[in-house]
Amino acid sequence: MLLVRLLCAALLVFGSTAALLAPSLANAACLTLAGHPDGLRLSLLALPDDASFSITYVHSVTRTPVTELYRVEGGEMVETEMRFEQHGPGLPTEADAGGTFSRADGRFVVTMHRRLSEIVMQVHRDQSPHLVAGTRSLDLAQWGNRALTLGVIPGLCAGP
Repeated sequence: MLLVRLLCAALLVFGSTAALLAPSLANAACLTLAGHPDGLRLSLLALPDDASFSITYVHSVTRTPVTELYRVEGGEMVETEMRFEQHGPGLPTEADAGGTFSRADGRFVVTMHRRLSEIVMQVHRDQSPHLVAGTRSLDLAQWGNRALTLGVIPGLCAGP
């Protein structure tokens, strides 16, 4: 009888612990960075519990900073916001349906809900491209001036 009670207690503790961990595991995601178009994996990056990250760079024409905010939802990346100081090629001039276009602290702020299965980007050292996730910052030009593909692997990962 004592053994049965111990087993029941262990199941209760384990079940409670699993329930506490489940929300963060459900949000766990891993970004994968690969060369484009060769697909050679260059890096993995575990995301923080809120599954958010940003990409920052200096705009190639205006030479001003741009910040793009993302989060991972169900195996896809969702771009949620873009901040920039000056209009330039490739930057939005109005909001998507359901989004907003405003100014705050001297910057344009565009909110959106753009779902992306992958992001293909051309990086160049002169633009100081960085991917920031939690407290980690990854220099996207460390592999040279080239095209990269950013994707998502659902679940936990271990990467550099």
